[in-house]
Amino acid sequence: MKRNRNETNGFEKWGGYMEAKKTKLEKQFTEKAAGDSNHVKSQIFKGISIFVNGYTLPSANELKRIMMENGGIYHHYHRPNITTHIIASNLPTAKLKLLKQFKVVKPEWISDSLKDGKLLNYENYLLFIDNPNQPKIDFPIRAKNASEPTFLSEFYNNSRLHLISTMATTFKHLVNDTRKRNQTDYPGRQRLKNWIEQNRVKDMLSHDSELNNDKIIMHIDMDCFFVSAGLVEKPELRGLPVAVTHAKGNLSKQREGVDRGTEFGLYVKRWKGDDDENVDEEEEKVHEIKPRSTKRDGINETDSMAEIACCSYEARKVGIKNGMLVGQALKMCPALKLIPYNFEQYKKVAHTLYAHILNDYTLDVEAVSCDELYLDCSNILEITKASPFELATFLRKEIKEKTQCPCSTGIGSNCLLARLATKKAKPDGQFYLEPGIVMDFMKNIDISDVPGVGRTLGHKLSTLGISTCGELSALSLQTLQNEFGNKTGLSLYKHCRGEDDRKLNYDYKPKSVSVDVNYGIRFQNKEESENFVRQLCSEIEKRLDDVEMNGKTVTLKLMIRNAEAPKESAKFLGHGFCDNITKSSSLTKSTSNSKIIFQVVNKIMNQLDIDPTELRGIGIQMNKLESRIITGHGRIENFISNMKSEPKINHILPNENTVNDKIISTKVSNPKNHQGSSTENFNKPKSVMDFFKPKENLNSKKKLNTLNSKSIIPNKTLINIKMSQVDQSFLDALPADLRLEIENELKSYENQNSPLVENENVSTMEVTMTEESSKLYQHVQIDQMKEFIEEWVVTEKEPKMCDNIMVSKYLCNLINDAKTEDAYEIIRKLYRLIKNKDDLAWKQSYFDILKNVQEVMLNLYNAKMKVETTFK
Repeated sequence: MKRNRNETNGFEKWGGYMEAKKTKLEKQFTEKAAGDSNHVKSQIFKGISIFVNGYTLPSANELKRIMMENGGIYHHYHRPNITTHIIASNLPTAKLKLLKQFKVVKPEWISDSLKDGKLLNYENYLLFIDNPNQPKIDFPIRAKNASEPTFLSEFYNNSRLHLISTMATTFKHLVNDTRKRNQTDYPGRQRLKNWIEQNRVKDMLSHDSELNNDKIIMHIDMDCFFVSAGLVEKPELRGLPVAVTHAKGNLSKQREGVDRGTEFGLYVKRWKGDDDENVDEEEEKVHEIKPRSTKRDGINETDSMAEIACCSYEARKVGIKNGMLVGQALKMCPALKLIPYNFEQYKKVAHTLYAHILNDYTLDVEAVSCDELYLDCSNILEITKASPFELATFLRKEIKEKTQCPCSTGIGSNCLLARLATKKAKPDGQFYLEPGIVMDFMKNIDISDVPGVGRTLGHKLSTLGISTCGELSALSLQTLQNEFGNKTGLSLYKHCRGEDDRKLNYDYKPKSVSVDVNYGIRFQNKEESENFVRQLCSEIEKRLDDVEMNGKTVTLKLMIRNAEAPKESAKFLGHGFCDNITKSSSLTKSTSNSKIIFQVVNKIMNQLDIDPTELRGIGIQMNKLESRIITGHGRIENFISNMKSEPKINHILPNENTVNDKIISTKVSNPKNHQGSSTENFNKPKSVMDFFKPKENLNSKKKLNTLNSKSIIPNKTLINIKMSQVDQSFLDALPADLRLEIENELKSYENQNSPLVENENVSTMEVTMTEESSKLYQHVQIDQMKEFIEEWVVTEKEPKMCDNIMVSKYLCNLINDAKTEDAYEIIRKLYRLIKNKDDLAWKQSYFDILKNVQEVMLNLYNAKMKVETTFK
């Protein structure tokens, strides 16, 4: 129920709710700035009040801190009469025009003033200039390509595909969050009842038992969404052929270095499969599908290569389609009106659509994209006693009133039928696919409209003479499964008959998170490419944080200019004709840390050794996502945590035949014989590092007495591992509390500066693991260990001694437990990984590990394991 605007809300004396909120935030800032916790450094910005608009470097939080420490004021909202300066790095043109009467300043004004210790002239940092002597606004220069620091933010601010993907995710999460409220009051249902009673709208169907018992799914799709939303602010263009695109028209002259004929020819050659000259006539007929080649037909050197994202139905009547190039469209319709993207308006309309359905009608909604959704309307129909046709009519009416944009709805017993019904209903209409007419309706449906039928599968079906669902339904299930496989065959068999078992997905969980940029990728050197990859990794981290998940597999996707392709692509800063490379690497532990992700990606790029100047597209994807809330069993940190309280005592004994790279462990079965131990010490909580310390018992003491005095290990509890020797990625993968404990103890040991052995000239001695650490690795599955080793070799520049010991101990334990085949597999994998590395340190690491393994093999089986002993 809407609040009466004449009613009071308690905020009147502050000027209304929003004004009260702004005042409260300013008060909080002032109080915090005056508090004891704030370390005031200067009064450089006294009298300055800033509002940060959009992404900046330094960030908004950093600028807030700077103002607080240096006498300034930070506004969370722009206050025209109070805010002295707006801080921005990049703003859309429309917003710049709205703000041209204010002081919009680059963030460098703040950082440079702070650096110089005085307030600099803001006029030298204006984002744009507007004065009587210069009537034309000097808008900020856009980043030319990906080599410039601000390119990525500008790319995402203006990317249609980025908007679609991120908004789809946003509304899927909105559905998830809204469903948690367990809402029971839906005012729209009562409005629907009243509307039916007042208008006496009668559906052609009676409310029989079959209708009440069946599941009813409605599909809502906004008509020509980008055009409709764009025309809200341009109503004068309604009824005209309109297209949304980045381009303003064709080029005035040909760009230098562009050879469109050659580039188009390469595409056609690839699509036709003409790479092999010896193709017989039958095969040539099969390959003659050219799904996108017509898109470039008739395009000359000055025609715009920008794609049409969306076009109005008036434009479609003359043959223009979504995805068509602007140059080609203008030839078909010279009167075509081109309008730019209006991302803010798209977000506003989409949010209005979803909020209206979720708040007023039902939570049983599956978000598909920013302009498309499914809803299970069975409960709505049961409670309101409305017919599907009545519900669709009323919903469409309300959506149009609220968004000023038309939509079409399809209704059916499942998602497939509802979607196909929507296609028939367009534009600005509705269609209920009744159960009794499904089979007749499906007969004439084009096979390309069936879910899962893309270009390749569609082409294969066409070779069998199948173009409609009716023709496909004539084939038996066995025939389809023999031809296309069990899963695809069954899917085709059901879908062509209108059957769809899929349920609405309310609980959205992404299977992967990715960032891809294939526009503007032009680098001059390796440094530029690495800097850009770092930005992509930071973006990946942000997106993983948004969904509160970590990924365990990193996939790098590269587009590299084909050797035959022109240097400059036909489309300005486009990727052009490219070869694609995809490489993946599995991590030992799932992560969202951008530094770890960059380390893995950079390692792959270094191995591929690709000329940065030839890169045309870069994508990074994180797969095997895991929720941060639920921690899986069997991970290394769990074993460490579980063992922290275990009182078992085991002892590692030096052997008089021990060499520097040999590992020999001895278990002591009776802890009571441990010399010098007491109940107090025994029950004392252990730190993590206690499990990496060598221990002494009565038997070990006797053994030590027989050793050369120079190799005797003093009775100290220190382990000779320095902080610099610990693999940083290992520490990063640990839980924060555990990592902090290890780091503190290692630093403590270093500060004590106590040697482990008496002989100072002896290099760092390998100290073996206790039974607790041995147990840790026994619980790591073989497949997990393989992933760990691959990550270790791929991401590290050179092996560390402690890592060698861990791997050696794990392999030796496998052999002791008669799991020699598993040990063999791991050693073979290790060999293959190290074989590709040029660093001698890695090859020495392999030999050291192998030596330990062969020692155990000889002791147990009197034979060595047959593995590679040389690197060819």
